[in-house]
Amino acid sequence: MSLGRVEYLHDVTPEELQYVIRKWFRAATIVIVTKCRIHYSGRAASEAGEASRLIIIKEDGTVLVHEGTGREPVNWQPKAQVFVRESGGSVEIVAIRSRPREELRIEVLEPSAVLIVRLTTAKFILEKSEKDLVDKIASNPSIIEEGAHLIAREVSTPHGRIDVMLRGKDGKVVIVEVKRSLADVDSVYQLKRYIEYYSTLGVDVRGVIAAPRISPKALKLAQKFGLDYIRIEL
Repeated sequence: MSLGRVEYLHDVTPEELQYVIRKWFRAATIVIVTKCRIHYSGRAASEAGEASRLIIIKEDGTVLVHEGTGREPVNWQPKAQVFVRESGGSVEIVAIRSRPREELRIEVLEPSAVLIVRLTTAKFILEKSEKDLVDKIASNPSIIEEGAHLIAREVSTPHGRIDVMLRGKDGKVVIVEVKRSLADVDSVYQLKRYIEYYSTLGVDVRGVIAAPRISPKALKLAQKFGLDYIRIEL
């Protein structure tokens, strides 16, 4: 099998998959669609039952396992040593890290669809990041409210990380949700969760969305929840 830009294989048996991974690991990115079970042990332990999933094995040993919904992988292993072995009559893709010791085992249960491709990299330039807006507010809180001062930034909560916390001139805590471009409905609900969390702790708090733009639906929802919108740009 020779590899041009892309090689697609279908109905690859578990036994044939061993050969494919051994041949192309470290030489190309291997993308596999198959029915599998997942076993993880390391800093914790987890099991994921039988389901059709997308498995990505990158050239540096990073392994990601995705399901049909959501942005984040259900399991992943960064820069691992990857090999294939037979175990109990089935074939497993195994990804192992030594520091910390972690093992991800993917039990392949049926013939797979496999895509092999050599990917490249290029310089990535990020302009006007969300962090730049956070820095701007933190260094000059009066952008949000005259007389306000900084309490903290990047504050962790059970509902996510708050970008900026200020103290208003009236003494209330001001939670600022920052967006780099467009603030949408999800941004409003995220800020609402922060407000509700601190309210249950007895903190007198209000919320502000800071972004260059906000969608009409998000603005209407923010007004309904008593949240303010401040237009801010770099």
